[in-house]
Amino acid sequence: MKQLFLTLYSLCLVAALGAQEADPSNWMQSYGSNIGFEVGKTYYSLVSDANLREKTNTQSTVLTKLPIASTVEILSVSTDSLSIKGVKLPWVQVRTAVGEKKYTGYLWGGFLALASIQTPNEEYTPNAGVLYLTGVSAFDEAKHLLTVQVRAAKDGKELAKCEFTTNGDLSYYPEFAVRFEPFKNVKGVLTVNYYYPACGYPAGDNVIFWLENNQMLKVLETSSVSDGGVFYSAEDYLMPSDKGGIGDHILVVRDQSEFEDRNDEMVRTSQKYSLTLHKWNGTKLVKLKDWK
Repeated sequence: MKQLFLTLYSLCLVAALGAQEADPSNWMQSYGSNIGFEVGKTYYSLVSDANLREKTNTQSTVLTKLPIASTVEILSVSTDSLSIKGVKLPWVQVRTAVGEKKYTGYLWGGFLALASIQTPNEEYTPNAGVLYLTGVSAFDEAKHLLTVQVRAAKDGKELAKCEFTTNGDLSYYPEFAVRFEPFKNVKGVLTVNYYYPACGYPAGDNVIFWLENNQMLKVLETSSVSDGGVFYSAEDYLMPSDKGGIGDHILVVRDQSEFEDRNDEMVRTSQKYSLTLHKWNGTKLVKLKDWK
């Protein structure tokens, strides 16, 4: 095929390859998995006071309550599942500890973070020692909407929480990242993208500001989708520290193109660019101007 088709195909390939393990040398990013909970792997509890039970049902004896960000090791994944607010996930048998006491019991999968970022506990690291967590708290199958949670915790205590809806379903999984930008009153910028790694499925970042007063606000959502040889619609953004970025602003860039196959050659039939400039005023992100 011609070079243009290869370029479009590569867009889909990049999406498919997005489902990868996080670079262990880069603690600022984390990737979830689409193969479910894995035996032998370590996860973190997403919620405070998660009930660790003796058996795989809600009537079973509670062995203990796990603080948020408790470390658990998966021993087995049960065939029994529980559905809460449309989220159907299995019970998992875990090994964990609360204080000096060790426990083995069952935890509902919805109480576990699907991706996490551990900040090094070093003197000059922003928000040193904080653990960032993300997971799903509800699913509306009819509307194809996930309710996503993002939380920050340290030493078993929740510091901040944000909950929002985004497109997706329970087969989607997260790409999670944190960065630090010179926005007034903002001590961390988190991005989370629940996506499925294939052509034709939408993906995009949900941008969350963690404020100095410990509020967490979703300030922006982008969306991109491609189908090799037919179209692509891509949204990206520039933060102040990015090349071409503007202080206190986020610039959203959109590129939409359509293609036709004419005598075995992909021909672009339309292309449209647009820009939107937003400004952070210290409490909220305000749209200033569109260019189309």
